[in-house]
Amino acid sequence: MKEEEESNFSNSIDLKDENGRILGAVGVVPSKEIGKRDLILIDEEKGTQSARSITELINMLSKKKVSFSEKRKVLDFLAEKLKALEKDIVSKSFIHHKDQKK
Repeated sequence: MKEEEESNFSNSIDLKDENGRILGAVGVVPSKEIGKRDLILIDEEKGTQSARSITELINMLSKKKVSFSEKRKVLDFLAEKLKALEKDIVSKSFIHHKDQKK
């Protein structure tokens, strides 16, 4: 995938091995349940898996021999995305609550 195409995906981050080969991707998206999120591991060879927690996701990455630095990149990515999702949920909740008072 070309680098400019990669930058179009804002809800996922590529996982690479030591040689820069893409192993898969990690994504975070809002869940069907309001206020929840789904952590997804997309593996190029083994398909897609869902993780119940960040710890479970990191353990899944460890089993796939993802490097320590790549796991740290995933943690930073998740922290940013989860903050953004939380901010969005809080703002929507505030607007909804404000509209109900009218």
